[in-house]
Amino acid sequence: MSAATDLDALLASEHVTPATREALKARMGGRFERRYFTEAEFVALQAVAARLVPHDPRRTDLAGCVDDRLFHRRSDGWRYADSPPDPEACRALLAALPGGFARLDGEAQDAQLSALERDFPHPFEDLLAELTESYYSHPEVQVALGYLGFADAPRWDQIGLNETDPRERAYSNPKVPNSEVHSPKMPSPKVPGPEVDIDSDL
Repeated sequence: MSAATDLDALLASEHVTPATREALKARMGGRFERRYFTEAEFVALQAVAARLVPHDPRRTDLAGCVDDRLFHRRSDGWRYADSPPDPEACRALLAALPGGFARLDGEAQDAQLSALERDFPHPFEDLLAELTESYYSHPEVQVALGYLGFADAPRWDQIGLNETDPRERAYSNPKVPNSEVHSPKMPSPKVPGPEVDIDSDL
């Protein structure tokens, strides 16, 4: 679809299950109070997030997502064997940035981020993945991309290339232009390292 979806109307419709509706509305209102990082660390993290995954932090609080996860000690249950626990890894990344990183121009920030990727490849990869996942899981971003997969209470009948179900066409409304959706800056390819489960440890 070339137009984005009227998200509020779609979420209120019978096409979205109650559980999905609740989860997506929480993401839409996802503004997080800083509780884990220091103020200086958080400012640096906001700048890193904005450079790696260009976004409007007033609508998608990516740095806040990271802060909230670490504050509540949530984890996806694994990390690379040569990486420290998530809190230590993220703080090490931020500590390696120069003071005033957020005030640097884009080219200088990119140079610092390239050095960070080189010196801390696995923690950098994990942070980039988390920021990217948080961004693309936001419902406004999904509908800007023309993705309505969460409206799956009824079945999907039109599943062929360029086919759309009636509900996809019914909720088209150009409120969020696709030009506002960005592709994250991806790191250079690396050979995956060993992984280890850490269910009891971030």
